[in-house]
Amino acid sequence: MPVSEIAARRWDVVVVGGGHNGLTAAAYLARAGRSVLVLEAREQLGGAATLEEPFPGYLISPCAYVVGLLHPLVVSELDLRRHGFDVVLLDPSLWCPFEDGTSVASWADADRAAAEIAAISPSDVEGYLAYEALFERLRQALRTRARDTWVGPSPDRAELAELLKGDPEALEVLLHRSIADVVEEHVRDERLRALLHGQGVIGTWAGPRDPGTAAVHAMHSMGTLADGRWGYVRGGTGRVSFALADAAVEHGAVLACGVEVAAIEPGVGVRLAGGELVRATTVVSNADPRRTTALCTSDVPAAWTRRVADWRSSSPVVKINCALSRLPTFPAAPEPNLPHRAMVTITTGIDATQAAFERACAGRPSPSWAEVYFPSYYDPSVTPAGGHIMSVFAQYVPYELAEGTWETRREEIGDAALAEVARFAPDVLDCIVGREVLGPLDVEARIGLTGGHIFQGDCLPDQMWDRRFAPRTDVPGLYLCGAATHPGGSVIGVNGRNAAMAVLADARG
Repeated sequence: MPVSEIAARRWDVVVVGGGHNGLTAAAYLARAGRSVLVLEAREQLGGAATLEEPFPGYLISPCAYVVGLLHPLVVSELDLRRHGFDVVLLDPSLWCPFEDGTSVASWADADRAAAEIAAISPSDVEGYLAYEALFERLRQALRTRARDTWVGPSPDRAELAELLKGDPEALEVLLHRSIADVVEEHVRDERLRALLHGQGVIGTWAGPRDPGTAAVHAMHSMGTLADGRWGYVRGGTGRVSFALADAAVEHGAVLACGVEVAAIEPGVGVRLAGGELVRATTVVSNADPRRTTALCTSDVPAAWTRRVADWRSSSPVVKINCALSRLPTFPAAPEPNLPHRAMVTITTGIDATQAAFERACAGRPSPSWAEVYFPSYYDPSVTPAGGHIMSVFAQYVPYELAEGTWETRREEIGDAALAEVARFAPDVLDCIVGREVLGPLDVEARIGLTGGHIFQGDCLPDQMWDRRFAPRTDVPGLYLCGAATHPGGSVIGVNGRNAAMAVLADARG
């Protein structure tokens, strides 16, 4: 639809940003009979959950890479499987090699997991299973009982305490403890501690010994799509967004790419970069709170401005997306393809990860903890025949470097991250036929995420639950639907559903 036609209509709702949560909100609002327009500045939909082809024939998910938290309500209510959404689950979920040539995997089956742990540290089997059970208790209490706490308004601290009544250990994990403390309390073998601790710092500007990091793992363990498990979307992570887009269009929403919003005029609509006014009584923003607030032309309450300014959204991540001629070899693997079936954890332990974070705080990049993914092992449709994809998600790197700039040091930092992988897969560099390195500034510029933060802000306790943003803002007629809203970041979709339900509820009065 030409911009002139878009501007000629009066819409019930304009959604700013075509990320997966914005598309979810649009689909629900259109399904409810509202006239909905989605405006996306880029030429493609999906935001951080999209697909790109940086190398001929290689379809890469440049930012979001695995799915485990997508809400089953969104999948079923919008009939996403009919629109092409499908997931293949990882098993094992994690695999970690060590410098002594041993390795350990985390399996879905409890008996197999126990046997794996017994093979390297028999005395830790009970503690490992108790650790897994702890996070499963949180998932059960907060996601699968009478109330799914991710749907609708977040419970406050008192409500969380009531939901976890009788389980003070779980409440402490959810709100206070470091991932290092919880891991070290449950297992003694340093290899097991290495395997487990990284799940508490994923995408987070904090080290494993910092308070609250256990909550990051808690959140990532709460999926109900596949009982807490993770997997790859067939065809690439962008297929989630494309399925949501199809659902939105099917219900009557209009999606416009390559149309930049220059200003939000609450109660009036949005002003485009070309000067055109698109009228709508309601605006739902998929952009992060800082970018959304900066677009507002009306007076924004001072308390809201302060809250947005205090929101922490500095990414510690450098992402290296690689086209491979073949899969690399990990000598520590008991079976040649076992690593390629899992998320591979690259680390030398909790203290090394903490030290890397502290170096990054001083402006010195130290991408020594990483997860490595091989989606093409499960899904050959994303590569040319015989080719493969490897994504490296490495921490820690600062947004601002103490020496030099990202423009001058980007490839050097990418080399450093790949060198960590090569310690355990010596032939990995020989397998790479193309690569792109995305630091925080690159993600910020390409996707529009402040600080390059893929979750639109850290998922630590003081920025989670009732302390995360709600869909309703302090600006009448303006709503948020992105990852900065409850329940948090990742490919979840229910953020968009929550925003749509808030809009509809407010319209009913």
